[in-house]
Amino acid sequence: MRHLIPLLLMTAASLFGDQGAPAQVGRWDIFELRLNDSGWTNPFLEVELHGVFTSPSGTEYRVEGFFDGDGAGGTQGDVFKLRFSPGQVGRWQWRTESNREALDGKNGIFTVNASNNRGPLGFDPARPRWLRWADGTPFFESGANDPECFLASAFITQQQRYEGIDYLASRGVNSLYMGVTNAGPGDGGPEMKVTPWTGGFDKPDFDNICLDFMNRLEGVVRRLDSHGMVAHIVLYLDDCCQISDSISTAQEEMLIRYLCARFGSFPGIVWNLAEEFDECFTTQWCSSRGAMFARYDPLGHPVTVHQLSNDEFKLAGDKSFSTTAMQFNRTSPASLGAMIRHLRATTAAAGWPLPASLIEWTPLAPDEAELARKGMWAIAAAGGSYQVFNKDNDEPMSAEFSRWEETWGYADIVRRTMEALPLDTMNPDNSLVSQGFCFAQPGEHYLVYLPEGGEVTVKISGSGLSASWIDPRTGEKKETGAVAAGKVSFSAPGEGDWALVIE
Repeated sequence: MRHLIPLLLMTAASLFGDQGAPAQVGRWDIFELRLNDSGWTNPFLEVELHGVFTSPSGTEYRVEGFFDGDGAGGTQGDVFKLRFSPGQVGRWQWRTESNREALDGKNGIFTVNASNNRGPLGFDPARPRWLRWADGTPFFESGANDPECFLASAFITQQQRYEGIDYLASRGVNSLYMGVTNAGPGDGGPEMKVTPWTGGFDKPDFDNICLDFMNRLEGVVRRLDSHGMVAHIVLYLDDCCQISDSISTAQEEMLIRYLCARFGSFPGIVWNLAEEFDECFTTQWCSSRGAMFARYDPLGHPVTVHQLSNDEFKLAGDKSFSTTAMQFNRTSPASLGAMIRHLRATTAAAGWPLPASLIEWTPLAPDEAELARKGMWAIAAAGGSYQVFNKDNDEPMSAEFSRWEETWGYADIVRRTMEALPLDTMNPDNSLVSQGFCFAQPGEHYLVYLPEGGEVTVKISGSGLSASWIDPRTGEKKETGAVAAGKVSFSAPGEGDWALVIE
């Protein structure tokens, strides 16, 4: 478990101790400034606040400020905040810029010390097939997908959200997909609706952000962060056409700026523009809003969009996007593996290779754990990652995550297997095996998955290799010993599906 990022909660006047010593934070911790200003009518429209943070090497980072009510969870107050997560050790400077006299022209210094934090999740075009943390560690997503319900105030309590996150973390789940806006006639009943604006679901006030909702979301983001998990935050859930037809570009931009200002300094964030965007939005809208997130997010977190079932990413080649979030309504391992390989190939052909993430690949019930297990292994062995999705709105996943206990156990085995491999150097290549799937760095590492078990011949190059079978049901390893180069035959040690690792 990663330690919770400490927030340095300070007023501008308290940034120095009695002896004038500058504040200190760890590298990739969150440095937070708290400022006060009153006399406005609508702080979201009237108040502009930016922070300029200058690193020891002289690089400037400009971040948005945000209104936070009383600064302690209350919605009424005069508190504005600036957050920034510094990635360089040494002495930093900061200053504020604002159209309000009380907020403008503040300045100070703080010191950043070395830490064990892995830094924010991001995308490196030089190593484009997996998202990765700032310390270089690849991120293999093995997540839970509960879009309609998790943040809905009328569905579960905040304590239930925390307990659900704690449970998922204990089972090895490393991301959670949730929606910010579900005020349209799409999936989910009235108790599953969620909106980031005041005014309710029927008449949202797009000029006023709901701080009750933002406080709820912040609690969830903090709890996920305490476990080192990723918050996959979706701006619009499916069928939000009545909102998209009513909200202006400026109002959407205000919401995006606020989300980036408040949450963009947390490490584990993925921004998703819309679920099944094809229903209400165009690719031009996606490109424009993707660019907004890229512009305002202080750490450059990954940006993606989810579309109707397809194996073609419709924004392929658009450099505002740094990962995929695909829907593909199939369950067979062969279909899922082929989809991931095709997705990798088409994003590469568009000149901007991306991670292949399949976040919705048919409704999965708790009693379909074997189906889920085979699908997850097929996705992974094709070079992709996944979320487990449930679309039964009568029994949403967040009502009781533990009903998927068996599935989470299988997912944890897949995740741990993939995290032990040098993912950056491996690619899918089924021509190396007589059946099943192969993900390999020839001569060094091979992952072979056999959905139906049996015998397989692997074309092996290199020397000094050894092989082990992995039981996808238990994670137990069975070593087979040294392996010579050539066409080598292996027999699965039992019935059902098996995975073979050669390295």
